[in-house]
This record gives sequence, C-alpha cells and structure tokens, in this order.
Amino acid sequence: MGKEAIKMELEKRALPEVLRLADGTAVNTPELWGKRREEIREILQEECYGRMPRTGWETEWETVQEDKNAFGGKAVLRTVEVRIHTNSRYTSYPFQLVLPKNLQKPPVFLYLTFLPLSSDELMEEITDSGYAVARVSYQDIAPDQGDGYTNGPGALFPGNAFDGWGKLAVWAWSASRIMDYLVDLEEIDGKRIAVAGHSRLGKAALLCGAMDDRFSMVISNDSGAGGISLFRGKEGENVADLCRNFPYWFCGNLKKYAGGETKLPFDQHFLAALVAPRKLYAASAVDDQWADPRSEFLSCAAVTPVYELLGEKGLVCDSLPETGDAFHEGSVGYHLRPGTHYLGREDWKLFMEYRRRHGV
Repeated sequence: MGKEAIKMELEKRALPEVLRLADGTAVNTPELWGKRREEIREILQEECYGRMPRTGWETEWETVQEDKNAFGGKAVLRTVEVRIHTNSRYTSYPFQLVLPKNLQKPPVFLYLTFLPLSSDELMEEITDSGYAVARVSYQDIAPDQGDGYTNGPGALFPGNAFDGWGKLAVWAWSASRIMDYLVDLEEIDGKRIAVAGHSRLGKAALLCGAMDDRFSMVISNDSGAGGISLFRGKEGENVADLCRNFPYWFCGNLKKYAGGETKLPFDQHFLAALVAPRKLYAASAVDDQWADPRSEFLSCAAVTPVYELLGEKGLVCDSLPETGDAFHEGSVGYHLRPGTHYLGREDWKLFMEYRRRHGV
C-alpha cells in the first residue's frame, strides 16, 4: 500500500512527462534521454531561470589570505578571490576553502551560504568528519535584490525582461566558476565534489548541479518552490508568491504562469532529472509548510524513472515519509527531519552519512 500511495499522489498531480520528447516520442533509451535532457535545459532557461552564459569570459583565481593552522592547527583555511573578465567588464568575489590536514585528497562540499565568510558555522565539524569545504557567501557574488543587471556577474552579461537570467542563475553560474578552480586542485578529490545549499540557496545549488555535470552530488535543503518542490498541487508558496516577492530570482517569463501552475511546460522534477545519473539529495523539515515537504518528496519520486532508465535505483522507499525517515539506499536520497525551515547539524550529519555510504 505504501508504494501505491506514492503512485496515487503522483497521478493526482498530473505532471508533464519527463520521459517524452517534445514531438511526443517516448524516451526509452539513454541516447534519447540525452536529447530530452537538452530540451529540458532549454525549457527551464526559457521559462523559469533565464539563460546562463556559456562562453565569453575569462576567469582567474588568487589566494589572498591563508591560515595554515585553522581550527587549532587541524586545517588550512584559504581565502581565494574569483576574478571574471569579459572584453569590457570585470567582477570578483571571494570564497573560503577549508582543507583538513590529516587527509589526502578529501571529497569536498561546495556550500552556498547566507552568512559572511567570517562566521564559523559547522565548518570544523564537517572537516573533522573527513571533508574539505569551499564556502561562498551569496551576497558577495551579487546582492539579493532586483538591481537591473548592474552588479556582479549580471553586469557582465545583462539580460532582458523575458528570458534574461535571474539571481538564482547568477548565483548558480558563479558557483560553477568556483568549481572551475576546484576540479583540478591537487589537494582535493576533484571527482567527489558536492554542491549544497539551503532555502533560496538550495534552489541555486540544485540549478548549479543540474547545469554542471562535474558535480558528483547535488544537495538541496528545504528548497521549496522553484527548487525541488513540485509546483502542481503544492501547498504554501506558489508561482504567484515567487513572482510577487522575488521576481528577480527568475526570468520574466515565469510571470506568465502566476496562478496557472497547470499550464507550466515543466515541473520541478524536470530540474531534478538533469542531475541523473549522479547523486541527488533532497532534505525537508516536517513543519516547513511554506516549502511543502510532501511536494519535495514527490519530486524525488517523480524523477526516479529517469534514474532507472540510466541504470540507477533512484529513490528507494516503500511508503510516504514520516518524521525522522531517511531514505539512503538509492541514487536519490531524501530525509524528513523534525522542525522548521533551517539547515542544521542533523541535516549535515545525514548528508555526510549518505556520501560515505555511496562514496561520492
């Protein structure tokens, strides 16, 4: 009855088919999925997040500060400045890299944070658990406001009122410029880098990992509407709320669907599907009704057929989740913890447990 309940819930949502090409052809081979994947990337950029630059810039990185005895001598704490140039414009932003001294080539969390880089958060605990952390404060990339493409990377590639990139895409694209630095760094394992974020930064982390295949794992915590949560049938925040409160996070075309989620040519399982066959992890909090844990979970279930087509298990569970459940067996992981909208110690513990289990 558990799996049937999940199936019934998905059927009620009447989701657009992720495994069907625009011309109606069923996607039943990995080769056809490659074609469908490009269609989905186009749909999401055109109708939701805006177009992210693919060419036209040069990037350089400079270590501007280094503490070789951070956390009581256990780690190296490096501050690196990312500098991005086009023919006529320039922007920069810092990130921190924490490297545990007792490990050779550790896996990495690329973490989009709300807090300034001077804050401690849980970095010592994470590095003590065997991971390096690259941490960027999103406001250092570009301010969380509608600035008309006058700041940060948005000023390098100004958009328009229709499919011009929103701030979620700006933050996601900028995280990939940090990945450019990390992927060849001798001190870490460049094949085991997970991108992670919470709330609006959970949306940005999911978008980043969906568009950048180099990440081995994508973690979206309490990301809700515009993140992992399905729009169709969703409780709490919806398209109209997003377009009223945070229109600059998205492209202008999303406004067409305010109050009309059933007309969307996609739903958020499309975005999640772009991560396949890599590891995808979504986390919810039972009292976070604005994000809607049920719709976050169902998105993970809806993307599972894509993983199965590509030879992976997807989300493995026998029932709708109850508080405290963690589903870690498949290539799509999920947990539902007690409490409210928050990224805390329990979430990080479960992210790391999943990574150790799967070696990503």
